[in-house]
Amino acid sequence: MHPSNRWYKPALVIVGLFAAVWMVLEGDMLRDVVLAGLLLLVGLMALMRRWSWMRSLPPRKTVALAAVGGLAYGSGLVLLTLFLMTVKTGLHAHGPEYTSYELVWLWNQLLLWAAAGGLVGLGVGLLAVAARR
Repeated sequence: MHPSNRWYKPALVIVGLFAAVWMVLEGDMLRDVVLAGLLLLVGLMALMRRWSWMRSLPPRKTVALAAVGGLAYGSGLVLLTLFLMTVKTGLHAHGPEYTSYELVWLWNQLLLWAAAGGLVGLGVGLLAVAARR
């Protein structure tokens, strides 16, 4: 059994509970980033469950795929967080939940978080290749 199979359903429950609590609380960018990260992580676990063929990729392709996945995770974290902030403001409908400074700051993190995600993905890919040997 692949490790992601064992943790997938409990992760879904945790993310669902966190999302339910997140929905009723007032806006907080840290909670939004955590929820976005958890949602992306569960999505990544779902991909790992579906794409078991990735474990048989050649080392170079494994590292490249992991780096691109990390890049997508880092940039997706910013974009999904902005989306969640928009949803939160629409749900509560009592005016803006976030300042324009917070929105601009988060948008300005896009390249940094994408680069950091790419580097983490690269490291994970290298570790995965090393673990196979």
